[in-house]
Amino acid sequence: MPLRALMALILGLMFAAICGVASRANAWPAHSAADEGKNLTHAPDPMVAGAPGECNRDCLYAFVDKYFDALLSRCPCNMAMAPEAKYTENELAVKPGEGIWKTYSGRGTYRVYLADPANGEVGYYGDITEFGGVLPGVVALRMKVKDHRVTELEVITVREQKRPKGGLGLNTAGIMTPRMIDELDPKGFVSPNAALVEPPGAAETRDQLVGATKGYFDAYAQGKGSAAPLDAQCARRENGIAATNNADGPVADKTQPAFHLFSEGCAAELDRGFFGALAKVRDARPLVVDEKQGLVLDLAFFDNEGDVKSVAVAGVGNVAVPVEYRRAFTFMAPQLFKIEGGKIREIEGLSWAVPFGMRPAVWGN
Repeated sequence: MPLRALMALILGLMFAAICGVASRANAWPAHSAADEGKNLTHAPDPMVAGAPGECNRDCLYAFVDKYFDALLSRCPCNMAMAPEAKYTENELAVKPGEGIWKTYSGRGTYRVYLADPANGEVGYYGDITEFGGVLPGVVALRMKVKDHRVTELEVITVREQKRPKGGLGLNTAGIMTPRMIDELDPKGFVSPNAALVEPPGAAETRDQLVGATKGYFDAYAQGKGSAAPLDAQCARRENGIAATNNADGPVADKTQPAFHLFSEGCAAELDRGFFGALAKVRDARPLVVDEKQGLVLDLAFFDNEGDVKSVAVAGVGNVAVPVEYRRAFTFMAPQLFKIEGGKIREIEGLSWAVPFGMRPAVWGN
């Protein structure tokens, strides 16, 4: 064999051998040690793409359901969210995927949807659980959808305050949280009151609905029930507890055993002015206005300065303020109003104590 041909053959064999070794190395034989993904580069979680066009009532309701599905999956990647979307929990900015995304375990049977398709907004009010069902709570939320993508999501959550005896193992209230007079009662959230969800006789206008809720807060501030457009059958609940016409309401002052909080109707409770003397309402705003259902999901803050020791109640006398109110704090209170014929028929509300003077960090009036 000529020398030149022999050299070409030798070089060809060497090249083949080198390629074979490289190929076997890349094949990662079964007996080789894996790197446990230490050298992998992970792509960012994908955002589901949106689509231009109108999102009607059913479409908006579906976005709420997708949110709860995404909570259960622990990942916002399964929601169509705009890159610039704003997200808050209890009025503080939170990164999607954190906060309640880490603890949510499911929804219950109490579910109220409301929608404002003209403005691309949808609301929801219903019970949930966290930590595998150990911690019950209720969520009120507002979502804004544009081009089939979520651009704003405002979530307010009130949890049951568990205070077991004999230790702190299941104490979800925290050792520094004093007991309140009407803390969340999960047993009060099985199904919505029929009057809250039944179709109204005629659709309300947005101005009528917003005006009615504004009138309620004005009446609260004035301690004057007649200033609010209240239906004769108006009823109010707070944290799952009857806050009107409740003969078994709590006694605020043991020296006045006949005076029960929440024992009067909507107008009379405002006239008594007991709570209005303690907490001043501010920053009230509608979250979602549903003209078709006559529903308004509202949010307001009530500041309690903690310096009022007693309140003069007509027909009763001076009533001592419970010790729970003798400290400075603010109530964050989402409320669901049912309005028929321009009058308030039902008020379903939550109340959650937050630091005094707290204001929305992202949303404004």
